[in-house]
Amino acid sequence: MPSLTLKTHLGLLLMSFVTWGLFVLIGWPDYYQSWPFFMKLAAVVAVTLLYIPLTPFILRLFCRKRFVAHSLWLALYLTVPLFIYDYLYIVLIGGDDMGFVFSYWYLSFFYFSFWLQMPLVAHLLMREPSEHSA
Repeated sequence: MPSLTLKTHLGLLLMSFVTWGLFVLIGWPDYYQSWPFFMKLAAVVAVTLLYIPLTPFILRLFCRKRFVAHSLWLALYLTVPLFIYDYLYIVLIGGDDMGFVFSYWYLSFFYFSFWLQMPLVAHLLMREPSEHSA
C-alpha cells in the first residue's frame, strides 16, 4: 500500500475513534443490544449506505490520489481500530468474552464489509472522467 504522511495516519486514526465514539453514543447504554433485530439490521443497511458517499469524500479529504490503494488504508482504519475499541469496551470494561463478535454481529459485519465496500467505491470513483488525472 502506498505510504501516507504521519498527519494523514493520525487524522484517519482520530476519525476512526470519533466514528466509534458516535456509534457508542447512539447505541447507549448497551451498545445496541436492547434494539430489536430489525432495527439492528436497518442500522447495518443505513451505515453501509451512508459510507457509499462518505468513502469518496474521505478519500478526497485524506488521500487526493490513488483512491483504490488508499481505500485499503481507510478500510484498515475503520476496521482494526474499531475492533480494538470494541474489544476494550465490550470485553475488558464490559466483562464479555470474545463471543461478542457473534452477539454483536451488527458491529462485526463492518470488520469485514468495509474491506470490500471501500475499494469497490474507490474503483468506481476512479472511473469518473474527472478523477482520471487524480
